[in-house]
Amino acid sequence: MKTAFRIAVCVLAVAALASPSCAQDKVQTEITILVPERGQEETIVKINGKQLDGEGPKRVYKTALEKGKEVVFKIEALVEPNNYTKITRRKEIKLKGGENDKVKIDMTGESAFEELTKKDDIVVRYVPTPDDIVDEMSKLAKITKDDVVYDLGCGNAVMLIRPIQKFGAKKGVGVEYDPEIMKLAIENVKKNKLEGKVEIRQGDMLKLQPKDVEDATVVLLYIGDDLGKRVSPVLKNTLKPGSRIVSHRFLLGDWKADKSITVKGEDGGEYELHLWIVPERKIEKSSK
Repeated sequence: MKTAFRIAVCVLAVAALASPSCAQDKVQTEITILVPERGQEETIVKINGKQLDGEGPKRVYKTALEKGKEVVFKIEALVEPNNYTKITRRKEIKLKGGENDKVKIDMTGESAFEELTKKDDIVVRYVPTPDDIVDEMSKLAKITKDDVVYDLGCGNAVMLIRPIQKFGAKKGVGVEYDPEIMKLAIENVKKNKLEGKVEIRQGDMLKLQPKDVEDATVVLLYIGDDLGKRVSPVLKNTLKPGSRIVSHRFLLGDWKADKSITVKGEDGGEYELHLWIVPERKIEKSSK
C-alpha cells in the first residue's frame, strides 16, 4: 500500500509540474487585417474559412499557437465596392508561435500592396449598353470596314453586332465568362444572322494572354474600373499601335484617356465615353 501511495503522489506531482509548462507552450497571437472602406456592403473577411465579426476598415483575429510551430492562415476578403462589382481577394501567410504574436495584414490593395490585386477574382454584374450608345462608341472609335472589333465581357454581343451592321466592321470577337450569358450572346448573333462574322469565346478576361487579342484593332468595353485597371496593361502592351479602345463610363487604371466625351442617349440619360489610342512603343537602344 505504501508503495502504491508513493507512486500516486509522484504522478500527481509530475502532472502539477507539467501543467504550467503546457500552458506556457501556447502563445497568444493577434492578426489585424486591414480591408477597404465600406462600399456597397461591408467587406467580409474569412480566415481558414471562418468569417470574422466586425465592421469598418479592420478586423482582428485572436488565436493561441503552439510555441515554435508554424501554422498557415488563408485570408479571404470579399469586397463589394459598388452594386455591380464583387471582388474576392486572397492572401496566405505563415506564422510561427512565439515569433509573430502581433501581425498586421493589408488587404486594401493600396500603395505597396498593389501587387496583391493582380490575383483578385472580379465579377461584374451584367448590364447591357443601349444600342444608340454603342453607336456613339463606334463613332468615337472611328470604326471602318477594315476593323476587327473585340468586346471583353461581351454580354448580349450588342457591341459586336452594331459595329458590323451600322459601321461595316470586318469581324467581331466577344469574350464572356458566364456560360449562361454567353448563350444569350450566341442566340443574339444567330438572330442577326452574323454567325460568319462574330465569334463568341468563353473565357476570363483576367487571364487574357497577348495572343488572345493580337488581331484586334478596336476594343469596346463596359466592365467597371476594377476590371479596367487589370486588363489595361495587356491592351496597352499587346494591341498594335493605332488601335483604339473605347469604354462606356469606366477607366483603365492610370492610363490616361486620349479623349473623353459625354453624349445624351435616346432615353434622356447622359453617358460618359472614353477613348484611348495605343501609342507607338519605345524601343530601347542597347548600349555597347
